[in-house]
Amino acid sequence: MARLTPEQLEQKLNAVLRNQPPRRAPMSLEARVLGEIARRQALPWWHKSYAYWPAPMRVAFIVIGVALMAAALLGSVQLAGLVSAQAIGDFFRPATDAWATLRTAGAAMVTLVRGHVPQFSTHWFYVALAVIGAAYAMMLGLGATAYRVFWSPSR
Repeated sequence: MARLTPEQLEQKLNAVLRNQPPRRAPMSLEARVLGEIARRQALPWWHKSYAYWPAPMRVAFIVIGVALMAAALLGSVQLAGLVSAQAIGDFFRPATDAWATLRTAGAAMVTLVRGHVPQFSTHWFYVALAVIGAAYAMMLGLGATAYRVFWSPSR
């Protein structure tokens, strides 16, 4: 038998493999693949990759993460004695002043609205909360019962 070059061997192998009949996939493969796609699409956003999160949640995650990192960095720097507490307070003064302004504006809005809204007894407020809580509990109970009766797989 003559010795073949790698290119000739590749051509012969390609010719033999192309003459092979195509293999059929299992009958259940399509159903399994479509089921997995549907399962992944039904996942809530917080179980998916970060790229699938809604934009406001991604921004909030970044803001909270950066704030936590900054707090940890500032805390460790202060513990090491490199920066004084006064310098850190001065650094955050604009944010704390803005927060104080927002609180003052909110309190002014509450006093403005409170003058136009009639006073309710706290008794009625607690009764309304109890009714809402009972309705919520009933909704959960009915939902669980309906699930068990109509959608739960029989044993």
